[in-house]
Amino acid sequence: MLNVIHSGLMGELGKYYRISVMSDLMAAEDIDRFNRHFRLDMHWLPTPVPAISMLVKWLRAVQTLLFGHYFGLGTIRIKLLERGRLFHWLFCISRKSPALSFLSGWLMVLIRNWLIRRTTRPNLYASLRDHHFQAVVSTSPFDLRENAVANSFKPHGIPCISIIVSWDNLTSKGIINSESGKILVWNKTMALEYQRFHAIFGENALVRIAGIPRFDRYFREPPGLRSADLSEMNPKTQTILFSTGAVKHHSCQNYIIRDLLAYAESRTDITIFVRCHPCDDPRRYECFRGIRNLSFFQPFSEKTGQVPPADFLETLHYQLAACDVCVQVASTMLLDAAACGKPCISIAYDADPGVHYAGSVRRFYDYSHQLPLQKCLKEHIVYNRVELFAKLDEALAGTSTPTDLINTINPIIDRLTPDSVFLTTKYIREWLD
Repeated sequence: MLNVIHSGLMGELGKYYRISVMSDLMAAEDIDRFNRHFRLDMHWLPTPVPAISMLVKWLRAVQTLLFGHYFGLGTIRIKLLERGRLFHWLFCISRKSPALSFLSGWLMVLIRNWLIRRTTRPNLYASLRDHHFQAVVSTSPFDLRENAVANSFKPHGIPCISIIVSWDNLTSKGIINSESGKILVWNKTMALEYQRFHAIFGENALVRIAGIPRFDRYFREPPGLRSADLSEMNPKTQTILFSTGAVKHHSCQNYIIRDLLAYAESRTDITIFVRCHPCDDPRRYECFRGIRNLSFFQPFSEKTGQVPPADFLETLHYQLAACDVCVQVASTMLLDAAACGKPCISIAYDADPGVHYAGSVRRFYDYSHQLPLQKCLKEHIVYNRVELFAKLDEALAGTSTPTDLINTINPIIDRLTPDSVFLTTKYIREWLD
C-alpha cells in the first residue's frame, strides 16, 4: 500500500487507467479517504479475496523450506534455527548431499505446479469480465491469496504484473506461485535473485529495475509540520529517532528506550522520539508516560485501524529530516535514513546479554538480504550499551558521517534520480499498450 498508493504510483497510473482495488484490509471508506487526500479516482471492488485451505498453507510452508534448502539461503536456515537446533542440524547436514538437494528442487517444482492448479478458479471471478480489466497488478506476489486471484484471472486472458515491494522478499518468502508476465524490482541484485530462483521453473517473465516508488519523496523538501503527534519534535534540541521493529521478530524493545533515556539523562538538549512499528501496541510503552524528553508516534489509530493514514509517508519524511540520528534494529529504516542523508545506528544487542543466538537480534544481521551490507555495517552496528553511547556521541557531535553507508546503500535503493514512480508506470504501460 505504501508503495502503490502513498508513494504516488496510483496517481500516476490513474492518468492512463481505471483503477479497481481488491483488498481484505481496506474497505470502501478507506478508498474514499485516499481518493480525497491524493485526488485519485480508485474504485472499490467488493469481490472477496479468496480463502486458502490449511492443506494449501501447509504445502506452501513445506515449499518455502525446500526453497531455502535448495538454494542454501541463510534467512531460511536462521528461521529454522528459531524452531529448534535439531531442525537446523538436519537442514545443514542434508545440504551436503547432492541427491537431497536435487530432490528438494524437484519437490519444490512439483508443489508449485500443484499450487497453481489448485488456486486457479476462473469461475470464481467470471462476474468480473464486464470490467474488461487489462491486467492484475499484484503487490504481494508471495501471498497465496493474491496468487489465487492472478491465477484465476489468467484463463480470462488477463495477465499479471508483480511488484516486489521489499529488498528481503525474494530471499525470505519463498517462491511466487503464479505466472507473472512482468516483474518489477528495486535493483540489480533483486533482478538477479529473481532470475536465479525462478529459472528452475522455466519462467520467461520480463524483469525490470524500477527503484523504490515511495523513496521518490526523499528527493523533495520535507513537508511542514501538520500532525499534532509531531509537535514534540523541537528543532532547538538534538533529536534521536528510534524506530521500533516488528513485535513478532523482536518482542520487547523497551530496554533500548531505557538505554537512550540513560544516555540523555545528563543532557537537557536531547529529545528522544520513538516511531512505533505499524503493528506495535501502544500499551507496551505505558511505563514511559510523562517523561519530559520522550515522545511516541503511533502511526495507526483507532480511526484508521490497520490501514496507514494518508500522511503516513509525509510524517516519516518529516521525522527523518528533523532528527540528528536514527536508531533501528535490522529494518528498512536503515535505507530510509541513508536516503535522507542521516547517520543510522543499528542495534545488535539484547536486554539479556546471555540470550542464545537463535533468539537474539544478532541473527537478523545474518539474513541473506543484509549480507551485501556486512562490511559497511560493521562501523554502524553496536553490540552493547557502551558502544551505543559512543556512536551517539559521534553522530550528535557531527563527527560521524553517513557517506560510506550511503554509498553502499545507493545501489540497493537505486537512489540516482527521483523517477521510480515514473519508471514503474512506464514499464507497466509498455507491457500493456
